[in-house]
Order: sequence, then C-alpha cells, then structure tokens
Amino acid sequence: MGLTLAYEGMMLLGAMVATIIVGVITASDLSGVQWDGIISLISVFVAFGFLLLMRHRDIFTCEFWLGGQHRDSYGEPNQLGHISQYGGGRMQPLWALMFIVLGMGVQGIVMLVQVAFSRLGTDLASPTSDSIAESSVTVSMWLYVGLVAPICEEVLFRGVLMKELKPLGKNFAIVTSAMVFGLFHDDVVQGTFAFLFGLILGFVAMEYSLVWSIALHIFNNAILSGAIDTLAGNYLDDNAYLIFSLSLSVIGVIGSIIIFVIYGKEMRQYHRTNRSIPDTYFGWAAPTFIIFVVANAAFAIISFVGAMMG
Repeated sequence: MGLTLAYEGMMLLGAMVATIIVGVITASDLSGVQWDGIISLISVFVAFGFLLLMRHRDIFTCEFWLGGQHRDSYGEPNQLGHISQYGGGRMQPLWALMFIVLGMGVQGIVMLVQVAFSRLGTDLASPTSDSIAESSVTVSMWLYVGLVAPICEEVLFRGVLMKELKPLGKNFAIVTSAMVFGLFHDDVVQGTFAFLFGLILGFVAMEYSLVWSIALHIFNNAILSGAIDTLAGNYLDDNAYLIFSLSLSVIGVIGSIIIFVIYGKEMRQYHRTNRSIPDTYFGWAAPTFIIFVVANAAFAIISFVGAMMG
C-alpha cells in the first residue's frame, strides 16, 4: 500500500514540475485546457517510471502480463518464494462480451442515478469528468485517457497491488484494489464508478490476465466513453443524445441483471471459495492505507462539495 501512496505522490510531483516547465517554456497562461493532457502524460510517466524502478523484477516477466504460475516476490513474509497461480485462464468471446456488458451496466447505474438526482433538481457534480470533457479536444488528453492511463493504472492496481494482496485471499485482493482504485480518482461520482468497475477489472486480471483487464479498461475509456460518446455528442442534438445515453445505460443494466441471474450461483460459489479469514480486513488499519484513504476521500469530498455549491 505504501507503494501506491508513493506512486500518487510521484504523480503529484510530476504534475507540479511539468506545470512549471511548460509555464516557463511557453510563458503562457496555463489556466486553459490546452496543456492539461501534456501535464497529465508527464505526471503519469514520472510515476510509472518510479513504479518500474521499484517492481521491475515482476513487471518485466511474461507471467505478470499473461498470467500463470509465478514465484511470490512480495507480500506476506510467509508467502515469499511460494509458487502460486495468478490469472492464466483462457478468455472466451462470450465471456469478453459479458465483461463489456457488465462494464456498461456499472456505467449505466451511475448515469441513471445522476439522471434521477437531476430530475429531483440536483445535479451531481463530477469535477474530474468535467475537466476531462473540457480538455478532451486535445490529442494529448485523448492519448492519456484512452491509452496511457488505463495501462499504467492496471499495472499499478491489478498488476502490482492486487497481486501482492492475493496471498490474503482473492476476494480481499479484488475488493481492496478496487477500493483504492476508486479513491485514487479523487472524485465522488467518478470514484464510485471506478470502484464498481474495478471489481470487474480485478476479477478479469485475477482469473485471466492483466492484458485482458487492460483491454477492457481501454475499451471503456477510449471506445465506449470516448469515441462513441463523442460521436454521439457531436452528431445528435441534446434530446437525441440523452435518449442515446439512456438507451445504452438501460441496455447495460438489463444485460447485467441477466448475467447475474444466469451466473449468480457461480458468482456466489466463487465468493465462498475465495473468502478471506475475518482478521484479514484488519489490514485496512495499516497506517499507509489509512493515510491514503483519508487524504483521497477528503480531497474528493471537498471538491465535490465545492462543485455542488459553486
């Protein structure tokens, strides 16, 4: 968990340095959105370089990306050196489609909740989503959101963090990595989606491979929330766009319900089989975990309240 906290710190440091450098070179006002993508790319490259330096022994292996048997190099002391299975399942086209539908379902639930609040006269603010939407006109931000961020985030949260937590139980590893992934977004609305979507990504990485979780993450960011949403927004009027978005949301939610009805028994069995011992969750009391949760939750709540009041 300390590594994740350090990664976030390196991203912040990278963003600060990039902002200063860009400001000096261009001597321009950085209050606009034209440099947001560049600064975001620099910050994530700095953080990812730090991650590679710290975990290169794992990251530069085929097993890390494709799954399979590996020797535990990090984690609990009694697990070091053990041979364990991480991923390695063969992805079937039907399963890939179902994971996409589940992702659409998560996105649909979040959107329908937002629409419901809007109908009641309250728009749920999402500063992160608004900022990305404003700066998504630049190629650099498209590259960051659609490709670079999904790869780096999956390597950190599903490749490094979840793998280190796996000896404590698959359920614990998936839930904890998803929680940290959600908090990492520093946004109440976006973080809620990230947590739920992170559960899906965690299962995919745990049972299949990191490559598949990266592919699903990229599909969501670059295609579903990126290209398709942008094209619809550009070529449809406001009413047609709302109908289109609601239709996708309903399709995703209904599709997810069908999947849960058909495979609910297998899901419950998976949960029972991979249940952690009760004391495992006392790991959330670790100082680094508490610092990460408090800092990110506070930032998300403050920005959310500020946006709602503004």
